[in-house]
Amino acid sequence: MTGRVIGAKRKGEQNDTVAGCETGYCKTEFSLAHVGNLFNMEKQIKQLREELKPFCKKNHENFLCYGIHPVTPPSKKLMMKKGRTSLWIKAFGSNQHITENDGDDVHLFTINAASHVHISTSLEEVVDAVNVLNGFSGPQIALTANSNIWRSKIDPDYKCVAEKFWEWWMPNSDRVGVPARPFEDIKDYVHTVANFKPVYVVRNGKPIILKKYKTFDKYYRFGQAVGINTDGKEVSFTPEKADIDLHNSCYWYNARISRYYTVENRVNDQQPPNALLSVQALTLGLIPALAEAKEELSSYDWQTLRQMRLIACQYGLHGRKDTINLIRLALRMLIIARLGLLRRGLGEEKFLKPLEKRLCDFKCPADQAADIFKVGGAVALVDRWKF
Repeated sequence: MTGRVIGAKRKGEQNDTVAGCETGYCKTEFSLAHVGNLFNMEKQIKQLREELKPFCKKNHENFLCYGIHPVTPPSKKLMMKKGRTSLWIKAFGSNQHITENDGDDVHLFTINAASHVHISTSLEEVVDAVNVLNGFSGPQIALTANSNIWRSKIDPDYKCVAEKFWEWWMPNSDRVGVPARPFEDIKDYVHTVANFKPVYVVRNGKPIILKKYKTFDKYYRFGQAVGINTDGKEVSFTPEKADIDLHNSCYWYNARISRYYTVENRVNDQQPPNALLSVQALTLGLIPALAEAKEELSSYDWQTLRQMRLIACQYGLHGRKDTINLIRLALRMLIIARLGLLRRGLGEEKFLKPLEKRLCDFKCPADQAADIFKVGGAVALVDRWKF
C-alpha cells in the first residue's frame, strides 16, 4: 500500500522464513521456516546472522537478545499508523499502566521481545501438549526470565516484566496466561475458545469491531451480524469461516493451538545469544515425553501451577509456593525434556545445556542482566547480548 519495503522472505523446505514487523516499528519479527530437527534450525540462525551482519555494520544497528527494550518506554508513538493493533484500544481499552498522553495499556507490547516456538503434533497429542506446556509455565519462566531492565532501570519487583504485560493489559481475564483448568479433550478446547467474547473480523481488508456479542459462538450462529467499522459506523455482514481462524488468534494462553495447526509455546522471553535454541529444545523435548510430563504435573494442584507462573515472574528460580519450590519443578521438567530429546536419537539434547547451567547456578538470564547493567548500564547490556 505504501510502496515501501516492510518485510522479506526466503524459501524453506516446508514454508518460508519471514522477516517483518510485529506490533510496532521497533519490533522486528523473524519467523524461521519449519524444520525437522534443531540442527537444521541452528543452520537457519547462523544464516540469518550472516545476512544481518552487513546491515548492522552499515547502519550501526544491533539486534538485542533480550526480552524487553531496556531504555525506550512503551508508547503509541512506536505503533504502526492505522495498523491492526489500533482496534485493541477500542476492544480492551485501559490506562492503568500507560497514561492517555502516551497511549493505552496495549502499547506495553511495543517494547517486549519473546521466543515463541511452534511444534507439530498428532491430533491425539495436541491437547496433552497444550496442557503440559501451560502447566510448566512457572518453571519455564524461572529458567528463561530475561526482562527485568526497562525504562533505563532494574525493575524492583519482577525478573520477567514482559509476561506481566498480559495481566496489566487485561486484568482478571480468562484469555491470557495459564487457563483456569487443563483441557479434557479437543472438543473441550474448541468449546472454551468459542465462548470467548469475539473481538473483530476483517472485511475488504479492514477490521470491524464486534461489541454486541457475548461469545464468538453466538456471533457465528447468526445468519447476519452487525459491528462497528473504523469510521465508527454500524455495518451489517455475514459471518464467514475465515472469522474462526482470526478469532483463534485473539486469546493469549502461554501455550495454545495456533491458527497454523501447531502447538505454540509463547511464555518465554527472548534469550541471550548463547542460548537461542534452548527454548526450542525444551519445548521439543517435552513432546516425546508427554506421558512422563503429565505424570509429573499430576502431582500438583492446577491452581498451584497457575500461581507458580506469577511467582516465577517475580523471583525466578528462587520462587516458592508453600512447600513447593520452582527449582525442583524446573529440574524435573529439564530431566523429562532431556529424556524426550534422547528418544529422538539425534543428539539435540546438547541444546538444553544453557538451561541446565542456569539451574546449577541458581540464576536466570535476568540475574545476569542485572549484574551487567549495574556495571556498565544499557551500553554494556547491548554489547554483551547483541545478535
